[in-house]
Amino acid sequence: MEETLINILKHPLVIGLCIGLIVAMVIWLRGLGRLRVERSAAAARADHLHDQIETLKAHLHTQMEITAKGNESLKEQMVALQQTNQNLSQTIGALKQKPGRVEIRTLHLYEKAIRVMNARAPGFSSAWESAVNEAEAEIKKEESGIIGWIRKPFMFRKTGSTELLGDGGESQA
Repeated sequence: MEETLINILKHPLVIGLCIGLIVAMVIWLRGLGRLRVERSAAAARADHLHDQIETLKAHLHTQMEITAKGNESLKEQMVALQQTNQNLSQTIGALKQKPGRVEIRTLHLYEKAIRVMNARAPGFSSAWESAVNEAEAEIKKEESGIIGWIRKPFMFRKTGSTELLGDGGESQA
């Protein structure tokens, strides 16, 4: 039986088959080595990518916290500004209704009407009525525009200062 085995192993077909199997085994082992290297490289890349993802998640979380704090701060500022606006609106309303404001406006109206009436025709009541109407229209224009805001304080001071000063513009003490 040994002889038969040796004869079979010496046969060229068996020798070629053994050489082919040895070459296939070497190629298979080299493939396994390369596969193991590629798997370890892929695992390293996966770990690196996982670390990058975690870093990006941390950055995103930080950015979202900063944005949330900024939005909250802006909301608080908006509420404070709305409250300030409401308070200022109430103050303006109170100042418009302040006693004496209507009387000062009426006196200013009459002063303008008297000036216009004296310039046109002193002594006529129709002239007086038209002068009052024109003065009232002019004061409405002044009150509604920016020019009125600028002009009005100076006119009141001028009117008030002429009442306080004597004939020659000198103060009476």
